[in-house]
Amino acid sequence: MSFAGIFLLVFFISALSILLLTPFAVKFGLVDMPNAERKFHKGDIPLIGGVSMYAGLVMGISLFITPNSSSLTYLVCSSIIVALGVADDVKDLSPRLRLFVQTVVAALMCAGSGMYIHHLGTMFGTSSAVDLVEALGYLVTMLAVLAAINAFNMIDGIDGLLGISSLVTFVSMGILFYQNDDMTNMKLTLILSGALVPYLIANLAGGVQEKEKRISKIFMGDTGSMLIGFTVVWLLIQGTQPTPEGLTNNEKVSFSAATALWLIAFPLMDMARVIVDRALRGHSPLKADRTHLHHIVLQCGDTKQAALLKISTLSAFFAVTGIAMHVSGFQEVTIFLTFLAAFALYTVRVRHLQKKLA
Repeated sequence: MSFAGIFLLVFFISALSILLLTPFAVKFGLVDMPNAERKFHKGDIPLIGGVSMYAGLVMGISLFITPNSSSLTYLVCSSIIVALGVADDVKDLSPRLRLFVQTVVAALMCAGSGMYIHHLGTMFGTSSAVDLVEALGYLVTMLAVLAAINAFNMIDGIDGLLGISSLVTFVSMGILFYQNDDMTNMKLTLILSGALVPYLIANLAGGVQEKEKRISKIFMGDTGSMLIGFTVVWLLIQGTQPTPEGLTNNEKVSFSAATALWLIAFPLMDMARVIVDRALRGHSPLKADRTHLHHIVLQCGDTKQAALLKISTLSAFFAVTGIAMHVSGFQEVTIFLTFLAAFALYTVRVRHLQKKLA
């Protein structure tokens, strides 16, 4: 089937699942209720975006990805993540329990697929590639999984932001996979994009017309944000890490570890800045607050639509910059140092906005 056919079929499955799941969301308590702290939306909103995305994802992988240990491991791990997310959306699980299950999933991912972060290339400027011993590689991989899951969860604060930011990442990775003739992972990014678009339509268009709304508004929920975060780090590992045999044979990877940072630059930068900011104030890194970029932009007077446009443009700019440097043949150390410079500028700019609000 053509790429367009794959996208449209997955799109249809995901959209159909939204229609079928919406009536049951309230019955099973899978809704987001407004409160006086951080949730100011009107009414109970179904948290089915992640489940609908999962439905399209499973169907797409079953039809268009050749079964092997890697794809089966991904399906098992993503299924555990979705189960955890649904339980969290319904029961509001403790952060420690979520982190424990996410760590178990990361370990299962490494053991089942045989892929983990062991090759950092020349991003630190060494003449030869930096390779990690297996134990350290597993530890770094587990930390990366936790970081990606929580980075994408943290930006889910205004309508469309998580969906568009993750779509930017998936499309960017798809371009680089296609350039490297990695059709399996390229099709996976296409499937993910097709599964994500129906959620974006329902999330952004739902409830626009209060009297005659034709589309019910839905949220992604922790189910979706955790599934997206896990899938992103899975694909980044697939794109940047050669197999053990390929490492000795100078196997070409789809993109470098330094380039990978640019593909998730906005969620990564915002998470790192917020965690450091909380630590400096003596607060728990896991305690929710209103210091994320989307909160700050809204406090500066922008509408939600304007904030979404600005941050989405920033996210796309970062990804395009990373792709441009990669295809132009920039050295990995240059790509990495440029990323650090962008992170520094980002932090300074956000702190400047915070000072204006003080």
